Amino acid sequence: MKKITLLFFLALGAVLSGCKESIDFGGDDEDKTQTGNLVLTGLNVAIANYAEERTSSGNTNDPRAGVASGGNYTRGGAAETTEAPSDYIVRIKNQKTDEEFVYTYAELKQLQDGKLALYPAVYLISAESPGYKAYMDGSAVAAWETPVYYGSVTKTVLPKTETTVTDLVCVLANIKTTVALTQDLRNLFMSDAMAESGGKQKLSVKLSLGTGELLFDRAKTDDGAAGYFKAVASKNTIKVELSGMYNKSAADAAPEYVPVNWEQEIPDCAAGQWRKLSIGILNANDGNVKFEITVENWVYDEKINIDVARMYMNFFGEETIKEGDVSDVDAPVVSLVGGAIENGYTISSSIYDADLEKWTTNLKVLVTPEGISSVASVDVVVDSDNAGLLAALETAGHADHTIGIWPANAALSAYLTVRDDASVVSAALKDAGMSEIFRYEGVHTVKYIATDSQGRTSYTTLEITVTDNAGGGPEIVWTNLDGSVIYDFSKRYNHNAVEILLTVNTESAFTGFSVDIISDKVLPPDELTNVGLSSHLDLINPGQYEEGLKGLGFPTGAEVTSGKTVVIDITEFMDLLTLLGSTGACDFKLSVTDASGTTVRTLQLDVVK
Repeated sequence: MKKITLLFFLALGAVLSGCKESIDFGGDDEDKTQTGNLVLTGLNVAIANYAEERTSSGNTNDPRAGVASGGNYTRGGAAETTEAPSDYIVRIKNQKTDEEFVYTYAELKQLQDGKLALYPAVYLISAESPGYKAYMDGSAVAAWETPVYYGSVTKTVLPKTETTVTDLVCVLANIKTTVALTQDLRNLFMSDAMAESGGKQKLSVKLSLGTGELLFDRAKTDDGAAGYFKAVASKNTIKVELSGMYNKSAADAAPEYVPVNWEQEIPDCAAGQWRKLSIGILNANDGNVKFEITVENWVYDEKINIDVARMYMNFFGEETIKEGDVSDVDAPVVSLVGGAIENGYTISSSIYDADLEKWTTNLKVLVTPEGISSVASVDVVVDSDNAGLLAALETAGHADHTIGIWPANAALSAYLTVRDDASVVSAALKDAGMSEIFRYEGVHTVKYIATDSQGRTSYTTLEITVTDNAGGGPEIVWTNLDGSVIYDFSKRYNHNAVEILLTVNTESAFTGFSVDIISDKVLPPDELTNVGLSSHLDLINPGQYEEGLKGLGFPTGAEVTSGKTVVIDITEFMDLLTLLGSTGACDFKLSVTDASGTTVRTLQLDVVK
């Protein structure tokens, strides 16, 4: 496989180098000595505004100040701009030769006749806040109160022709974050004074993106401090980590503080967004305390596209009768928070904290409608290899094993929290719900049937495995190459940001060891077939795939069965995923069996360029 891939990229390089000189950015060769004019008299460099209202005083701040105080805000639009200061930098760059002219905004305003004579070509005209280039070129990923702004347009200059540049809008070029802690959450944690005197962890929230991190303590959240992260990719994941000394006692009992470390991830963070994090307590009144994070997202000039043709067909088109559970086009999408829904979800004693008497991770799904529609209903149909669970459903009045969860079902309130947040319906199992399902060991299949306001229906299946996994099945640990970092199988990682060293241990002998490659875009089944591999690979009995597996760094045959420890290093394979040029989710599901049972773990990777 490595040989085929190398030959492919050598051929691709030859093709690209052969095409290089054929690119022309405008104008005939005999006209290249004749100039055209870039007219800048009407140029207005502006900054996209958002209005930020302090709940205490109602003041509105200039976005350049970078001060956040929490409270309400108004999303900016194209008409809501402020003229840039005179020290903003304007760059005019020839896209073919890379020749660049650099001015301050003030200098451009003073140009004679407001015109620049330029050779015919395509030019990128950009404007940026002072310090933008140094910020983008620097290594720092996170900093307090450091907003930067950037905007650009492309113009073609033709011989003996005037090309006009008018409005150039600069938008936020990094990610703004603020954190608010609700009072009910603060009350459940040890005070800063008590923690400091006792040498304990103070209540704090750490946000991190790649190598950058910012610590929001009580003082920072009170001041409305704003932290800014560099957008190192088009889509970024910000990790949220809440730490402190939590009082697990009942309200009328003496405080009993235990250390907690609660983690969550905010995916799809991009430049130009303001992520407002509010962390509080869910269900505090009913004794089922859960930490919950709410994220508000501000994006400059967000657009909503309406497909008129689709709406016409929905209301006036012919009805199509479908056979079986076939989802409609643009029906609601059901997703699993914290993982890929097709990989399933495991409930075991390993995710229960006996000291806190709480589940550390709770099953939660999101139902997201398409476009301007909303979620009308969500039903779940349950099947199981445990007859006791099915009998319990029937006793509860669900003879067909179907339960309606949206609109919210009051009969389920003790076990399930369902809510609508900006048209996205979330359904999360409470601790009582997790404990109830944990009573029924086995494999349970839950089919979500979601219908939107336009009558479109989707069918999504989630496989829930319930097992008391204490000591059952081989142990699988994922670390970096020197073992200093242990990765969490329940989380999805940027493929460029991790090393992959898998150590698998058994007390007896390995009797089953397989890998399933799950990827629709990066390594789809047909591509694997083309290079002599399959989406399902058996390491003990590899058959025709043995050579391909060894090339990827996987042991096979006796290398697996002859010992009690198998070490797999596929870090170099991450470079190959980059070279393939495709982006998206790429997961590796490991199923390993010995005399004590089967352990299933999935490496969840996001392949980026």
